Amino acid sequence: MKLFSLIAGASASYYTTESYDPTTEFTTPTTWVNTATTNGEPIVTDCGGRITELQTFSSPDAGDGTYPNRAHCTWTIDIRGVPAFFIKANQFEVEWDDYCAFDFVKVIANGEERNFCGFNDHRRRRDAGKKAKKGNKLTEDLVNVSNDGFEDIFVLGGQATVSFSSDHSYSGGSFELELVEADRLDIIEYHFGRIAASLPEDASWTERYVNRFYKVFNKVVDADNGENCYEDNGFGSEDSADDVQVFDESDFCKLNGQVNAALNSWARNNACEGRGKVHRQVIRAARKVRNFYNDKMGC
Repeated sequence: MKLFSLIAGASASYYTTESYDPTTEFTTPTTWVNTATTNGEPIVTDCGGRITELQTFSSPDAGDGTYPNRAHCTWTIDIRGVPAFFIKANQFEVEWDDYCAFDFVKVIANGEERNFCGFNDHRRRRDAGKKAKKGNKLTEDLVNVSNDGFEDIFVLGGQATVSFSSDHSYSGGSFELELVEADRLDIIEYHFGRIAASLPEDASWTERYVNRFYKVFNKVVDADNGENCYEDNGFGSEDSADDVQVFDESDFCKLNGQVNAALNSWARNNACEGRGKVHRQVIRAARKVRNFYNDKMGC
Protein backbone atom coordinates (compact mmCIF):
# COMPACT_ATOMS: atom_id res chain seq x y z
CA MET A 1 0.00 0.00 0.00
CA LYS A 2 3.01 2.30 0.22
CA LEU A 3 2.33 4.42 -2.82
CA PHE A 4 4.47 7.26 -1.53
CA SER A 5 7.57 5.50 -2.85
CA LEU A 6 6.03 5.67 -6.32
CA ILE A 7 5.30 9.37 -6.01
CA ALA A 8 8.97 10.24 -5.88
CA GLY A 9 9.13 8.90 -9.39
CA ALA A 10 6.04 10.71 -10.21
CA SER A 11 -12.07 -1.23 -2.42
CA ALA A 12 -14.77 1.23 -2.72
CA SER A 13 -16.50 0.84 -6.02
CA TYR A 14 -18.12 4.23 -5.64
CA TYR A 15 -14.86 6.17 -5.90
CA THR A 16 -14.41 8.12 -9.11
CA THR A 17 -12.66 11.18 -10.46
CA GLU A 18 -13.92 14.30 -12.14
CA SER A 19 -12.08 13.46 -15.34
CA TYR A 20 -13.40 9.92 -15.73
CA ASP A 21 -16.42 9.67 -17.98
CA PRO A 22 -17.63 6.04 -18.19
CA THR A 23 -19.70 6.87 -21.28
CA THR A 24 -16.67 7.85 -23.32
CA GLU A 25 -15.06 5.23 -25.50
CA PHE A 26 -11.40 4.78 -24.61
CA THR A 27 -8.90 4.86 -27.45
CA THR A 28 -5.24 3.94 -27.44
CA PRO A 29 -3.34 7.24 -27.04
CA THR A 30 -0.26 6.23 -28.97
CA THR A 31 0.77 4.69 -32.29
CA TRP A 32 3.63 2.22 -32.38
CA VAL A 33 6.03 2.04 -35.30
CA ASN A 34 8.89 -0.46 -35.30
CA THR A 35 11.83 1.29 -36.94
CA ALA A 36 14.44 -1.42 -36.33
CA THR A 37 16.49 -2.55 -39.31
CA THR A 38 14.81 -5.58 -40.83
CA ASN A 39 16.64 -8.87 -41.30
CA GLY A 40 13.84 -10.60 -43.11
CA GLU A 41 11.88 -11.61 -40.02
CA PRO A 42 8.21 -10.59 -39.85
CA ILE A 43 6.96 -8.18 -37.22
CA VAL A 44 5.09 -10.11 -34.52
CA THR A 45 1.67 -8.54 -33.99
CA ASP A 46 -0.32 -11.59 -32.88
CA CYS A 47 -0.45 -10.27 -29.33
CA GLY A 48 -2.07 -7.52 -27.30
CA GLY A 49 -5.78 -6.74 -27.46
CA ARG A 50 -8.53 -5.16 -25.42
CA ILE A 51 -8.81 -5.97 -21.70
CA THR A 52 -12.13 -5.36 -19.95
CA GLU A 53 -11.67 -7.25 -16.68
CA LEU A 54 -9.05 -7.86 -14.02
CA GLN A 55 -6.70 -10.53 -15.34
CA THR A 56 -3.11 -11.43 -16.17
CA PHE A 57 -1.50 -10.97 -19.57
CA SER A 58 1.94 -11.77 -20.87
CA SER A 59 4.49 -11.26 -23.60
CA PRO A 60 4.19 -13.32 -26.79
CA ASP A 61 6.11 -16.60 -26.74
CA ALA A 62 8.78 -17.37 -29.30
CA GLY A 63 8.39 -21.07 -28.50
CA ASP A 64 11.38 -21.41 -26.20
CA GLY A 65 10.14 -19.52 -23.14
CA THR A 66 11.31 -16.14 -24.40
CA TYR A 67 9.56 -13.39 -26.30
CA PRO A 68 10.29 -13.07 -30.05
CA ASN A 69 12.29 -10.41 -31.83
CA ARG A 70 10.44 -7.63 -33.65
CA ALA A 71 7.36 -7.89 -31.43
CA HIS A 72 4.79 -5.12 -31.48
CA CYS A 73 1.96 -5.53 -28.94
CA THR A 74 -0.57 -3.13 -27.43
CA TRP A 75 -3.04 -3.95 -24.66
CA THR A 76 -5.84 -1.40 -24.26
CA ILE A 77 -7.23 -1.66 -20.72
CA ASP A 78 -10.73 -0.38 -20.16
CA ILE A 79 -12.31 -1.84 -17.03
CA ARG A 80 -15.63 -0.16 -16.35
CA GLY A 81 -16.84 -0.18 -12.75
CA VAL A 82 -13.33 -0.54 -11.28
CA PRO A 83 -12.28 2.86 -9.92
CA ALA A 84 -8.62 1.96 -9.51
CA PHE A 85 -6.26 -0.96 -9.94
CA PHE A 86 -2.57 -1.84 -9.84
CA ILE A 87 -0.51 -3.19 -12.70
CA LYS A 88 1.89 -5.62 -11.02
CA ALA A 89 4.62 -7.84 -12.44
CA ASN A 90 4.45 -11.52 -11.58
CA GLN A 91 7.49 -11.98 -13.80
CA PHE A 92 9.55 -9.48 -15.74
CA GLU A 93 12.65 -10.07 -17.88
CA VAL A 94 13.16 -7.61 -20.71
CA GLU A 95 16.47 -6.85 -22.42
CA TRP A 96 18.26 -3.91 -20.86
CA ASP A 97 21.37 -1.86 -21.44
CA ASP A 98 22.34 1.48 -19.97
CA TYR A 99 18.81 2.54 -20.88
CA CYS A 100 15.63 1.05 -22.33
CA ALA A 101 15.87 1.62 -26.06
CA PHE A 102 15.98 -1.82 -27.67
CA ASP A 103 13.19 -3.80 -25.97
CA PHE A 104 10.78 -2.12 -23.55
CA VAL A 105 7.32 -2.07 -21.99
CA LYS A 106 5.52 1.26 -22.18
CA VAL A 107 2.67 2.12 -19.79
CA ILE A 108 0.42 5.15 -20.23
CA ALA A 109 -1.83 5.75 -17.23
CA ASN A 110 -3.05 8.71 -15.17
CA GLY A 111 -1.90 11.01 -17.97
CA GLU A 112 1.73 9.87 -17.63
CA GLU A 113 4.01 7.69 -19.74
CA ARG A 114 6.54 5.32 -18.16
CA ASN A 115 8.93 2.84 -19.80
CA PHE A 116 10.48 -0.29 -18.34
CA CYS A 117 13.12 -2.89 -19.14
CA GLY A 118 15.49 -5.05 -17.08
CA PHE A 119 14.80 -7.81 -14.60
CA ASN A 120 12.68 -7.87 -11.47
CA ASP A 121 14.76 -10.80 -10.20
CA HIS A 122 18.13 -9.08 -9.98
CA ARG A 123 19.96 -12.36 -9.46
CA ARG A 124 19.09 -13.35 -13.02
CA ARG A 125 20.75 -10.44 -14.75
CA ARG A 126 22.93 -11.77 -17.53
CA ASP A 127 26.27 -10.45 -18.71
CA ALA A 128 25.01 -10.39 -22.28
CA GLY A 129 22.48 -7.78 -21.27
CA LYS A 130 25.28 -5.43 -20.31
CA LYS A 131 26.91 -5.36 -23.72
CA ALA A 132 26.39 -2.00 -25.32
CA LYS A 133 24.57 -2.08 -28.63
CA LYS A 134 25.51 0.61 -31.10
CA GLY A 135 22.44 0.67 -33.27
CA ASN A 136 18.99 -0.67 -34.08
CA LYS A 137 17.29 1.22 -31.28
CA LEU A 138 13.53 1.28 -31.52
CA THR A 139 13.33 4.85 -30.25
CA GLU A 140 15.48 7.64 -28.89
CA ASP A 141 12.60 9.42 -27.22
CA LEU A 142 11.55 7.32 -24.23
CA VAL A 143 10.59 9.27 -21.11
CA ASN A 144 10.37 8.26 -17.44
CA VAL A 145 12.60 5.27 -18.02
CA SER A 146 13.46 2.50 -15.54
CA ASN A 147 15.98 -0.16 -16.59
CA ASP A 148 15.73 -1.90 -13.22
CA GLY A 149 12.61 -3.98 -13.82
CA PHE A 150 8.92 -3.21 -13.57
CA GLU A 151 7.47 -1.13 -10.72
CA ASP A 152 3.87 -1.46 -9.55
CA ILE A 153 1.72 1.18 -11.20
CA PHE A 154 -1.45 2.54 -9.62
CA VAL A 155 -4.09 3.32 -12.24
CA LEU A 156 -6.99 5.61 -11.41
CA GLY A 157 -10.17 5.49 -13.44
CA GLY A 158 -10.01 1.99 -14.91
CA GLN A 159 -8.15 2.88 -18.12
CA ALA A 160 -4.56 2.44 -19.27
CA THR A 161 -2.46 1.29 -22.22
CA VAL A 162 0.41 -1.18 -22.02
CA SER A 163 2.61 -1.69 -25.08
CA PHE A 164 5.63 -3.86 -25.78
CA SER A 165 8.24 -3.64 -28.52
CA SER A 166 11.40 -5.61 -29.17
CA ASP A 167 14.09 -4.98 -31.77
CA HIS A 168 15.52 -7.49 -34.26
CA SER A 169 18.13 -9.15 -32.02
CA TYR A 170 18.83 -10.49 -28.55
CA SER A 171 15.46 -11.06 -26.94
CA GLY A 172 15.19 -11.24 -23.18
CA GLY A 173 13.08 -13.69 -21.23
CA SER A 174 9.39 -12.92 -20.84
CA PHE A 175 6.97 -11.02 -18.64
CA GLU A 176 3.60 -11.55 -17.02
CA LEU A 177 1.62 -8.58 -15.72
CA GLU A 178 -1.45 -8.75 -13.51
CA LEU A 179 -4.26 -6.26 -12.92
CA VAL A 180 -5.21 -6.17 -9.23
CA GLU A 181 -8.06 -4.05 -7.92
CA ALA A 182 -7.05 -1.32 -5.50
CA ASP A 183 -8.90 -1.06 -2.22
CA ARG A 184 -10.31 2.01 -0.54
CA LEU A 185 -7.18 2.81 1.45
CA ASP A 186 -5.04 2.55 -1.70
CA ILE A 187 -7.19 5.26 -3.28
CA ILE A 188 -6.98 7.50 -0.22
CA GLU A 189 -3.22 7.05 -0.11
CA TYR A 190 -2.89 7.84 -3.81
CA HIS A 191 -4.63 11.19 -3.36
CA PHE A 192 -2.52 11.98 -0.31
CA GLY A 193 0.47 11.25 -2.51
CA ARG A 194 -0.68 13.92 -4.94
CA ILE A 195 -0.65 16.42 -2.08
CA ALA A 196 2.77 15.27 -0.89
CA ALA A 197 4.22 15.50 -4.40
CA SER A 198 3.08 19.13 -4.63
CA LEU A 199 4.88 20.24 -1.47
CA PRO A 200 8.08 22.29 -1.62
CA GLU A 201 11.03 19.95 -1.12
CA ASP A 202 13.04 22.57 0.73
CA ALA A 203 10.32 23.31 3.31
CA SER A 204 11.33 22.17 6.79
CA TRP A 205 7.83 20.98 7.56
CA THR A 206 7.22 18.80 4.46
CA GLU A 207 8.72 15.65 5.98
CA ARG A 208 6.85 16.24 9.24
CA TYR A 209 3.55 16.49 7.39
CA VAL A 210 4.19 13.24 5.50
CA ASN A 211 5.32 11.42 8.65
CA ARG A 212 2.28 12.63 10.61
CA PHE A 213 -0.05 11.44 7.89
CA TYR A 214 1.51 7.98 7.78
CA LYS A 215 1.37 7.67 11.54
CA VAL A 216 -2.40 8.06 11.25
CA PHE A 217 -2.63 5.99 8.09
CA ASN A 218 -0.73 3.06 9.61
CA LYS A 219 -3.05 3.15 12.62
CA VAL A 220 -5.95 2.94 10.18
CA VAL A 221 -4.39 -0.08 8.44
CA ASP A 222 -3.70 -1.85 11.74
CA ALA A 223 -7.31 -1.33 12.86
CA ASP A 224 -8.78 -3.07 9.82
CA ASN A 225 -9.90 -6.67 10.39
CA GLY A 226 -11.93 -6.98 7.22
CA GLU A 227 -15.25 -6.41 8.95
CA ASN A 228 -17.63 -3.47 9.22
CA CYS A 229 -18.04 -2.13 12.76
CA TYR A 230 -20.08 0.99 12.00
CA GLU A 231 -22.82 0.10 14.52
CA ASP A 232 -20.30 -1.18 17.09
CA ASN A 233 -18.59 2.20 16.87
CA GLY A 234 -21.82 3.79 18.04
CA PHE A 235 -23.31 4.93 14.76
CA GLY A 236 -26.89 4.25 13.74
CA SER A 237 -29.09 4.69 10.72
CA GLU A 238 -29.59 8.36 11.51
CA ASP A 239 -25.87 9.03 11.17
CA SER A 240 -24.35 9.82 7.81
CA ALA A 241 -22.06 7.18 6.34
CA ASP A 242 -21.43 9.13 3.14
CA ASP A 243 -17.92 8.98 1.77
CA VAL A 244 -15.97 11.23 -0.55
CA GLN A 245 -16.72 10.25 -4.13
CA VAL A 246 -14.86 12.95 -6.05
CA PHE A 247 -11.37 14.13 -5.22
CA ASP A 248 -10.37 17.58 -6.45
CA GLU A 249 -8.06 17.70 -9.45
CA SER A 250 -6.15 20.90 -8.69
CA ASP A 251 -7.17 22.59 -5.41
CA PHE A 252 -4.87 20.91 -2.89
CA CYS A 253 -6.37 22.72 0.10
CA LYS A 254 -9.71 21.19 -0.82
CA LEU A 255 -8.05 17.85 -1.58
CA ASN A 256 -6.42 17.85 1.86
CA GLY A 257 -9.86 18.19 3.44
CA GLN A 258 -11.27 15.45 1.20
CA VAL A 259 -8.50 13.03 2.16
CA ASN A 260 -9.22 13.81 5.81
CA ALA A 261 -12.95 13.21 5.31
CA ALA A 262 -12.27 9.94 3.51
CA LEU A 263 -10.08 8.71 6.37
CA ASN A 264 -12.77 9.68 8.87
CA SER A 265 -15.42 7.79 6.93
CA TRP A 266 -13.20 4.73 6.69
CA ALA A 267 -12.48 4.88 10.42
CA ARG A 268 -16.18 5.05 11.32
CA ASN A 269 -16.82 1.94 9.26
CA ASN A 270 -13.68 -0.14 9.52
CA ALA A 271 -11.52 0.86 12.50
CA CYS A 272 -12.42 -2.21 14.52
CA GLU A 273 -9.21 -3.53 16.10
CA GLY A 274 -7.28 -1.96 18.96
CA ARG A 275 -7.88 -0.60 22.43
CA GLY A 276 -10.65 1.91 22.99
CA LYS A 277 -12.54 3.72 20.30
CA VAL A 278 -9.92 3.56 17.59
CA HIS A 279 -12.10 5.45 15.12
CA ARG A 280 -12.15 8.45 17.46
CA GLN A 281 -8.37 8.34 17.82
CA VAL A 282 -7.99 8.26 14.04
CA ILE A 283 -10.43 11.12 13.51
CA ARG A 284 -8.71 13.34 16.09
CA ALA A 285 -5.24 12.61 14.73
CA ALA A 286 -6.32 13.04 11.09
CA ARG A 287 -7.87 16.41 11.94
CA LYS A 288 -4.53 17.57 13.35
CA VAL A 289 -2.76 16.51 10.16
CA ARG A 290 -5.33 18.37 8.06
CA ASN A 291 -5.02 21.52 10.17
CA PHE A 292 -1.22 21.34 10.09
CA TYR A 293 -1.28 21.46 6.27
CA ASN A 294 -3.91 24.19 6.20
CA ASP A 295 -1.83 26.34 8.54
CA LYS A 296 1.39 25.90 6.55
CA MET A 297 -0.27 26.46 3.19
CA GLY A 298 -2.59 29.28 4.28
CA CYS A 299 -5.76 27.37 3.38
